[in-house]
Amino acid sequence: MNTSSKATWGLLPEDVFHTLKNKYWQNSRNLKNLLSGGDSFPLVVPLKPPRGNAAIQNIGHFQNFVSSWKSFSQDSINGSGQESRDSNSTGCEVIWEKRNFRSLAEQDVPTHLTILDIGSLACILGSEEERQLQDWLSKIRYIFESLSSQSYFPQSQSHQASSYEGNSSHGNSDQNLFQALIDHLETLDGFEQDDLELLVRLLPQLQKGMGQGCYLRALPVTFVDTKFIEKNLRIIESVVTALVDRSVKGTGLMSWLDCKEKPKDWLLVKPLCQEARSLLGGLPLFRLSSETLQAFELPARNILVIENEQSCLALRNVRNTIAVSGGGKNISWMKAGWLADKNVGYWGDIDSEGLAILSDARSRLSSITPLMMDELTVKTFAERMVPEPDSVSKDPVALTEIELALFKGLRADQYADKRLEQERLPMEYVAQHIDAWVVY
Repeated sequence: MNTSSKATWGLLPEDVFHTLKNKYWQNSRNLKNLLSGGDSFPLVVPLKPPRGNAAIQNIGHFQNFVSSWKSFSQDSINGSGQESRDSNSTGCEVIWEKRNFRSLAEQDVPTHLTILDIGSLACILGSEEERQLQDWLSKIRYIFESLSSQSYFPQSQSHQASSYEGNSSHGNSDQNLFQALIDHLETLDGFEQDDLELLVRLLPQLQKGMGQGCYLRALPVTFVDTKFIEKNLRIIESVVTALVDRSVKGTGLMSWLDCKEKPKDWLLVKPLCQEARSLLGGLPLFRLSSETLQAFELPARNILVIENEQSCLALRNVRNTIAVSGGGKNISWMKAGWLADKNVGYWGDIDSEGLAILSDARSRLSSITPLMMDELTVKTFAERMVPEPDSVSKDPVALTEIELALFKGLRADQYADKRLEQERLPMEYVAQHIDAWVVY
């Protein structure tokens, strides 16, 4: 009889609770599903009672298995031969069966644990889980009651958040709000009382189009700071979707409010001649967002787009020319209509990524002229080439036949290496090619 090895049957309460905590409470997706109600409950957990000779072969574990669940149940076993259930104060049920084992008398054996609702699950997992659940429900209750007192709910519903006990018997509007809050449980968990007050004070103020094209930080709301809105945009968006306008989910809250997105893609703009600097108020260097640059025509005949900022900073004294750099792969602004009347050049690294960016740029502006991105430049400065990670594998669609051959040659190791960085070119070589491209 082996009593030292761990049995593969007879789950003890501590084993079951550990599994439940990992599977449900510490798994965000599963926990949210349980909190949402539906058909999740009751949870039925098999306890793996022994079969055949397993009990007699490890009688110590069998006795511990039975006594542990009897202690958990806190009730005496029904003496009849029928399947019976014991309930304890946690709202759980242990299901027992009468079973006969060889060399043992008939035994009452626990077969399943049934957990009736989310409160019962929290109770058996421990005081910390109970505290968490009560904290979440208290916050949700506060939101429901505060919005109800402000008559904010668009439809007349019987608001039942204050009596939520692990089910979803809310009205339609209530249930949508409840689900929106559960979907953002992590954010809700981090809210202090001040945050909850800001949320309920904000929601009644939000109206479609109220931003009138301003940035979010300029949204005309009272009491609530707009940094709070920016930080908690996703939960606010979900609540507005649930209670005000279902279309918000598709358009996004920013669009629904008619607010501009905060610029994220600042491009470096450098006038390369005194005439261009004068037309730009004397600024030698400044940044514009892609959105602004798309609408703002730069006052020069020649526009030189450069992949990397350092190469741009090295340039000066190019007549009637303004350089735009630092966008990397972001060349979305190049669909600007005003570029059609300019002489536009593109200068980037000679590698698969640089040629892919050139292809994207040409897709937006077919008249663009590549500078120093050819096989002659590669062969002239082959000793300055370096390795390139395999970043672009698909052939770019808007390269010329010659450019595509160079792209494939770089990928196939036909040159000294796969990348010639633009910063590695000597300035006299750069100046020569830019001068040949400029239109005066």
